[in-house]
Order: sequence, then C-alpha cells, then structure tokens
Amino acid sequence: MTFAAPLEKKQNGVEVINNCYQSGQIALTFDDGPWNYEQDIANALNGGKGTFFLNGNNYECIYDKVDQIRSLHAQGHTIGSHTWSHADITTLDEAGINDELERLETAFIRILGLKPLYFRPPYGNINDLALKVLGDRGYKKVFLWSDDTGDASGESVDYSKGVYDNIINNVPSPRLVLDHSTIPTTAFEVLPYAVPRLQGAGYQLVAVDTCLGSSGEWPYEWVGEPGTPDGSWYC
Repeated sequence: MTFAAPLEKKQNGVEVINNCYQSGQIALTFDDGPWNYEQDIANALNGGKGTFFLNGNNYECIYDKVDQIRSLHAQGHTIGSHTWSHADITTLDEAGINDELERLETAFIRILGLKPLYFRPPYGNINDLALKVLGDRGYKKVFLWSDDTGDASGESVDYSKGVYDNIINNVPSPRLVLDHSTIPTTAFEVLPYAVPRLQGAGYQLVAVDTCLGSSGEWPYEWVGEPGTPDGSWYC
C-alpha cells in the first residue's frame, strides 16, 4: 500500500505519521522482529540508520534476542513497539490493547532500560480507541508509511526493487518505507541492491525520529539501567 498524501492526526497527544518531513531523507523501517536478520539489515544500511518496530513474541521471543536488541540500539538504530503478539489492535478492547503494549514495554525496560514512545500498528490498522490508549500510556507518534516494498505480502524481489527504483526516480522527496526484518530476501537481495542506489542518488538514510526534523523527539522514556536476564524473562 502507498499513501498518496501526508497524513497527520492528533488524538490525546498522539500523532499519526505516514511520511518523513525532511527533503533528501529516507527512513527505512523494519517490522515483525526480532528474528535472524536484523544485524544483516543493519550492515546492509551501509552506515545509515534504520528503525526496527519489534514484537514481543511473534517470530521469536524477544527475551531470546537480548544481545541483538542491545547491539542495534548501541549502533544508533531506533527501536519502537509493534505490539507483543502482532495483534490487530483495532479488534481489541481497551484492556486488550493495554496488555499488548504493557507486556512489550516491560521487555524494553528490562532489556534497554527504556520505554518506547514510537509505535507501528500491525497491518497498519489504527482506530480512535487505540490512539486514546497509546496517548494515555505516553506514546508520542504512530507510524504508517509512504511506500510498501510488499516483502511480507509475497511480492517478488523484483517488485521490491521496483519500489526503491521509483523512490530513487523522485529524489529528494522524503520517504518512509515499510520493510520487514523477518524476510531474508530483504536483507540479502533487496537492500544490497537499493541502499547503494539510494545513497548514490543523494538520499540520507535516517531513523524516523531524525526524518521528522524539529517535529521528532527522543523516541524513548528513560526508566533505569537495563536488567540482567533471569527466570522471569520469558514469553
């Protein structure tokens, strides 16, 4: 899916965003991890920064990827919430939404000492109740996208490359791209093709908090020092 025009909606202090603001900047975002390819993706960004919207228990339990998540954060990539179980939050009541968010927040606080303030809804589905709950919990922004590579929808590698070719043909238009860190062809075929071309065309690869310019903010709330894994760290 590609959204044709910038979208902003505010409710309870939460903004819904579907594109970057800064000319010449592109934010590549990666959903559905943690899994096996996040570091390969980080390497493929060739010095650029990405954004990883993580689940708690989707492809793998987040507590089994503690070192990987800490490494991504230390490398300067932005990490946001994608719910605990990849739930469609528009199908949940208020208690259900709170549970999906709180369980993942607990994992973030244990692993990084940080609570996420940036959120991407699974399937891109968001409603007023979800925005209310997110606002009540202190979230600042909900991210959709301007371009979808189709990698998680069964589209071919050539299709995904074509999405990036179209972006390159429209430089320096800011873009916010949906990819998935759970798809091996994204890590090993699409990004190695697209990233050098994006950078060669003049795009700066940045995280979502950077591509919003002065409208961005630190995407976390500091809670305390990271914890040490113990028997309570399980899915």
